[in-house]
Amino acid sequence: MREVVSTLLGKYLGLPSIVGRRKSEAFSNLVDRISVQIDAWSTRLLSQGGKEIFIKSVLQSIPTYAMSCFLFPKNLCDEIERKFANFWWQKSAGKRGIHWCQWKFLCQSKEEGGLGFRNMAHFNIALLAKQGWRFFNFPDTLVSQVFKAKYFPDCHFLDSRLGNSGSFVWRSIWATKVTLEKGVIWKVGTGQNISISEHAWIPNFDNIRLMSRFDNLHSDKVEALINSNSREWNRGLVVDTFPAEVADLILRIPLAAVAHEDFIAWKEDPSSEYTVKSSYKLLQRLDPIAYALQPVYKDFYKKVWRLDIPSKVQVFIWKVAWHYLATKVNMMARRLVTNSLCPRCGDSPETLIHLFRDCPVSMEIWRFLSDLNRIVDTHEEFVNWLTRTVLSLSLARSQIFCIALWAIWGERNSRIHDRKYRSGREIANFVLNYVKEMDGVKERTQHTLSAGATWQPPSGQDIKINFDGAFEERNECAASGVVVRDRLGRILLSSSQIHGGVESAFAAEALACRRAVQISLTMEQTGIIIKGDSLTTIKKCKMNSQDKSKISSFITDIHQLKSRKPNLRFEYTPRSANKVAHLLASVSLKRREEIYLQHGVPWYAGTQAREESVREPD
Repeated sequence: MREVVSTLLGKYLGLPSIVGRRKSEAFSNLVDRISVQIDAWSTRLLSQGGKEIFIKSVLQSIPTYAMSCFLFPKNLCDEIERKFANFWWQKSAGKRGIHWCQWKFLCQSKEEGGLGFRNMAHFNIALLAKQGWRFFNFPDTLVSQVFKAKYFPDCHFLDSRLGNSGSFVWRSIWATKVTLEKGVIWKVGTGQNISISEHAWIPNFDNIRLMSRFDNLHSDKVEALINSNSREWNRGLVVDTFPAEVADLILRIPLAAVAHEDFIAWKEDPSSEYTVKSSYKLLQRLDPIAYALQPVYKDFYKKVWRLDIPSKVQVFIWKVAWHYLATKVNMMARRLVTNSLCPRCGDSPETLIHLFRDCPVSMEIWRFLSDLNRIVDTHEEFVNWLTRTVLSLSLARSQIFCIALWAIWGERNSRIHDRKYRSGREIANFVLNYVKEMDGVKERTQHTLSAGATWQPPSGQDIKINFDGAFEERNECAASGVVVRDRLGRILLSSSQIHGGVESAFAAEALACRRAVQISLTMEQTGIIIKGDSLTTIKKCKMNSQDKSKISSFITDIHQLKSRKPNLRFEYTPRSANKVAHLLASVSLKRREEIYLQHGVPWYAGTQAREESVREPD
């Protein structure tokens, strides 16, 4: 009956109106669309760099909309990935090619040694979890109201049960609860809605359940740990109740000066808002089959993908690092050839180290690349040689080195398949000319530095307040610097404060901004511009919606304070136009001293302040 009704209703926005038991068949059109795209492009000679872009930009986007509504069966995700893998490894249309590794390894991030393709099952869950996130962050939307009324009328979505007669959409979204539970964290406001033992509310603490009971607390709510009058943690109570390491984490949680409602945030993203990207990374990280590279190899891959070279060369270096090349030794291991000798010199087995370094033909090439001729004077194993060479060279020389490896492989293939022979000098010249041509196409302008912006005075009777934060990670200490000036650049006030228990430079900037707003309330002028070089902080100050990021308590205070000064304006300024505030913050942090001066600045900021002042007209 379901199939009959579904056939009569047809599809809406490309999705089936009703999904029956045969779910893979319901979405088979997506697999067909992927096949059509692959068939259309298989006849074109795409490099693997081009294939990477095509898979990520075109093929992976085809099932995205359906995945945001329905949980795909595992066999459907596997079939889609199989299509991607066949296209990635095939030599040309109809030629399968060697699958050097499983697709799941290509789905690791580039930093982890993969190529950053999507694991479709994880991506499916990340997309669906966003719908669940919307249920409790946007409860007034129509879809949230409908689902809540039908499936969890008396509880929170995270506490809901699946039930027996839920729709396929509901069962799909409900299946992402585990992912949401691993990524959400409660942000402390009043503390009235947060259970000390049942909820995740302590940053950087993985054990949600602290203990079963607290004999010295009158309540299991976090509000029992807060002094409501001073809006500070009850330090003595926290220290007496929790282990030292847990107590330290709790006391670092900043509290807004004005109490607000507790809310749920997403701890996997700096904005504390749910993003599919951060959720996908969480799922990849929690995957038990994922592997962890040593730091030196992570640094190697970071540098390779940062090099200013064509993507086809970057993918080639990735293949070289993983031994995914059809050398004679690799082909013999797969029983595809009977002779493993180097086709160029015929003296040694064609291993990667022989092909790229020890073969006389390759050594001649390195000899003519004068900047790199010393790299062959070693007997290291191949991966160590490759990694050390890339990491030790400058970006420019690493670029030449990688293109040289790519050219050596190309020359080797030309000898075998086209019977074309080039000398070491010719190949070296090709590498240098290739780099030169790339530089010409990109029209790089060497040795040109644009002059930085400078501080500009406000207009009319307005005043300008510049702020900056300085941060010392080792001691978790920060300083805020604030300077107030008029239209002639005259100093009206300068101030700096030291702050302890600060976790990041991000928080240091927010503290400095809050201090600037506090100072603005003491000023008689109505037109006040507050400027800082932290674009994120400025954007959050200008927003009217509630902030959920790690600095939400400071932003909440700023929003409350600015309501008392309606004409307050926030503007971003580059570091070059914020030098006085930067000096106040950085020197105060270094000297561990606070200042509060009217009509002046400390001696160390005097020269900069005078340079930025404006001569009063005669």
